[in-house]
Amino acid sequence: MQICYINAQGYLVPEISLPHLSQKHFGKYGSMRARFLAEHNPIEYDQMLLDGILLRHLSEINVAACEQIETLTKQLAKQAGVSTALKLHKPLEWTAQMQAFHAQAEEIVCAELIFI
Repeated sequence: MQICYINAQGYLVPEISLPHLSQKHFGKYGSMRARFLAEHNPIEYDQMLLDGILLRHLSEINVAACEQIETLTKQLAKQAGVSTALKLHKPLEWTAQMQAFHAQAEEIVCAELIFI
C-alpha cells in the first residue's frame, strides 16, 4: 500500500478521503440513526466514520428497522382483530387502522433501535 502525500504550506500531509454519505445507501431509518449519532454522540459517529464501518452500520440499522416494523405492524393488526374481511368491506377504515399500527410500530422501533 502506497500513501500519497500533498504539500500543504511546506508540510507533507497524507492524502486521506472519507466516503461520501448519501441517503440512497442506508434509507430512512439509517439516515435517522446517522443524524441521531451526529447530534447526540459525535465521538462515536466520527470514530465509526474513520474506521469505515458507519455505512455498514447504517445499512444494517435500516434493514433491521424495516423488518421489525413490518413484523410489529402485523402483530398489532392481529391483536386488534383487523382482517382481510375488513379490508374488503371497509377499505378506508382498514387503511386508517393499518396506518395507525404502522405509526405505532415505527415509534416503538425508533425508540428501541435508532435513538439509543
